[in-house]
Amino acid sequence: MTKVILTAPATEMSEYNGNPAIAFVAGFPKPLLLPRTFLTKNLYRAIESDYSGARCAPLGLRRIEASLIDSNLFKENDVAVVHPDNLEEAVDETTRVIGIGVKDPLGLGYVSLTYSTLLGLGEPVNRYEFFKLLKMARELKSRYDLSIVVGGPGVWQLYMHSNVKDLGIDVIVDGEGETVAPKLFADIIEGRPVERIVKGDTTPVDAIPCIRGATIYGAVEISRGCGRGCMFCTPTMQVRRDIPLEKIMRDVEVNLENGQNKALLITEDVFLYGAKIPWEPNRDAIEKLIDSVTKVRSRGLEYIQITHLNLAAARYRKDILESISDKLYEFAWYRFRGNLVNTVEVGIESGSPKIIARYMRGKTLPYRPEDWPSVVLDSLTLLEENGWIPLATIIVGMPGEDVDDAYRTLSLIEDICRQGLRTFLVPLLFVPLGGSLLKDQPIRSFNELNEVQISIFSECWKHNTRVWSVEHFKSYSYIRKKILRILAGIYLATVAKEYRWRKKIATEIYKELVSHL
Repeated sequence: MTKVILTAPATEMSEYNGNPAIAFVAGFPKPLLLPRTFLTKNLYRAIESDYSGARCAPLGLRRIEASLIDSNLFKENDVAVVHPDNLEEAVDETTRVIGIGVKDPLGLGYVSLTYSTLLGLGEPVNRYEFFKLLKMARELKSRYDLSIVVGGPGVWQLYMHSNVKDLGIDVIVDGEGETVAPKLFADIIEGRPVERIVKGDTTPVDAIPCIRGATIYGAVEISRGCGRGCMFCTPTMQVRRDIPLEKIMRDVEVNLENGQNKALLITEDVFLYGAKIPWEPNRDAIEKLIDSVTKVRSRGLEYIQITHLNLAAARYRKDILESISDKLYEFAWYRFRGNLVNTVEVGIESGSPKIIARYMRGKTLPYRPEDWPSVVLDSLTLLEENGWIPLATIIVGMPGEDVDDAYRTLSLIEDICRQGLRTFLVPLLFVPLGGSLLKDQPIRSFNELNEVQISIFSECWKHNTRVWSVEHFKSYSYIRKKILRILAGIYLATVAKEYRWRKKIATEIYKELVSHL
């Protein structure tokens, strides 16, 4: 008897052939004529799963699974985490709740909104997969009279930009779910009344349960929240909580015991782990963390990756960066031109001190906003010198951003290019995320951007093409390169012509691309 089935869209239940960076393309558009089987075979291949459970699953689902069982309101066999393609065979007359975890259900996240609009080839893949899953869940709801509960960081999209009732969703959990999910699910099963939108509490560290099954990429939380106060972001507005080392290592062990050979350390900034004084890194805590994780190599751990670090902190405490770089190098997931490299996501966001001071002052500490461009260049250089190639985000169209602000960002990008840095630059349209202080601002569109802002997109992707295409395309056959050039040319002559900004960006990237094909 499985009372609760937990699942997520197929784009979130995949390891993308072992490459977390490729998961970003789930926000890209799904061409209308491209069959789903092509995408599930070549892009987001399903993790091993059957009706009884999945080999690994998103960390958020594993936390809810553990919280339900640890509450003693549910037995272990009352709960199963399955891939959405196995949902129909997993659900039967004993199932009372289908719980769905979502990150970007309507495709309104930064990457999805930006690149589905920019490419113009269809709806975002993650939106497509969410509605495919929701349709199946509604059919099962009708058949078995069960309830649909949706939670996760993307639920703001549902209650801010859709009608939850019309979607067939019974309950939305908005916020952290570990402390509210057990009673909520029990109330639903027992037929007690519940609210349609349930607010999740900030979960105390001692109430965050250890996982009971493997996570995708071996994801392990080392901290939750950030506290730097960036107004455009949701995690940075949350109180930072460090997960105790013994809990982290237990989660690593669970992953290893269940066949996972990776550890993806989830944090908004590794330099804040264990910090007792705001913005002051705690070298002892950070090194103890890294030492503890690397020591389990004999247990089968092969790869370690950190999700995020802060550029100002990297420059400020280069000694810590150098120390952890040496320890992590042999666990690197990626190679660039034959050499192992560590990768991490960093936020540049803007080259304008005015924008930085207005919306993200905490990002620059202990430096001043006017120091930010030099901090970015110094930190990116320092990272590369220590074997890292970061992925850096840039937000275009922040509220109040004028031509001068955009010029300053473009100038910073040009400096990155001139210095020969290999940072992968990802420009994004401003999106008012639910839960952020800017949630009531309007969504920006490409039609509103000035020429300088549009140039930011083209310069970033020309840089990416120049740096990365040689490595990527060198294995392509002559025929394959020719086909790619033809397809790019067709796109340029058709879809790209629709809007001036799309044509400008596509034309400049095309010129750079063909020089390497």
